[in-house]
Amino acid sequence: MSNVVSIDGPVIVTRELPRQLQLFEQVLGMQRIYDEQLDAEQTAAWFGVAQQTARILLLETPGTGIGVQLVEFSPGSDTVIRVGGVGIASDALKMIDFFTSDLAAAKQAFRRHDFELVTEGAQMQLPDGNRFIEAHIKGPDGVMIAAILSLTAPAANFVSITGRVFSEVQSSSGPVSDFEPVRHFYEDVLGIAMGLSYEFESKAFSDMIGAGKTTKIRANNYGRVVEDVMLGIIHYGLPPGSFESLRERARPPHRGVVGVRLTVRDLSAVLECCAQHAIEVAVPAASLQVAGRECRSAVVRGPHGVWHFLREAPKTAVD
Repeated sequence: MSNVVSIDGPVIVTRELPRQLQLFEQVLGMQRIYDEQLDAEQTAAWFGVAQQTARILLLETPGTGIGVQLVEFSPGSDTVIRVGGVGIASDALKMIDFFTSDLAAAKQAFRRHDFELVTEGAQMQLPDGNRFIEAHIKGPDGVMIAAILSLTAPAANFVSITGRVFSEVQSSSGPVSDFEPVRHFYEDVLGIAMGLSYEFESKAFSDMIGAGKTTKIRANNYGRVVEDVMLGIIHYGLPPGSFESLRERARPPHRGVVGVRLTVRDLSAVLECCAQHAIEVAVPAASLQVAGRECRSAVVRGPHGVWHFLREAPKTAVD
């Protein structure tokens, strides 16, 4: 049995907090769960950074436990992990994916709040026959949003919220420079089941990412398909040396999607397994308090540089 109870959503470092709140609250329909201020000692315990304080906000889609955590450091950093959001650079999360019941209304909502549509709607067909239209939107701090309309399978096959313009976060994904170590990390170290896997060639997709030619895309998505924010790893089929690795830039307090939050049953067991497989512990285990609750937490860094913020689930009588 995997020690991972749930995959709860991405962590975004921002210096444009009002715009991030506009994006996730006003456009994507999330609600604020907590808004906390951390002193320098607490910030170091959460994020492993020195001489910084932090404001942390948790936003969730109503009716789910899924959302995003926004982090505003002070004094912060001017460095953006993925400048412009787009491109083929690897080893950092890139997209935050939502399904939509009405792509025209979704695009109108982004435009109404002056968010740029990078791609109006590229059509994609996966090997299983499922077809989608995907629009890409540029958010603050290099964050990219995908609004996905399913043309074949019901949206309920992928998300729990289907009757609104936007679902909860369906997945958070990014390209990797070396596929196998990341696959091993998710499957053998964290023990997360693979929910979706596909390979395809698509001129529309290759054009959308700026590959310069049609390439063979390989992708695995980890987690429960509906219940979790799936973690997507993608190899664009490009040769080594033809793209930039963002691994060393993808860390707090740098701006952008730095990682993802996971709830685990036994934090010590997860960290022991990581040690056995030489997985980097970016922030050691500590007892943290947020919104009046205490929890044990640590951060491990995957082979592709993505930070995994682990929170131990509260013990119950059954446990």
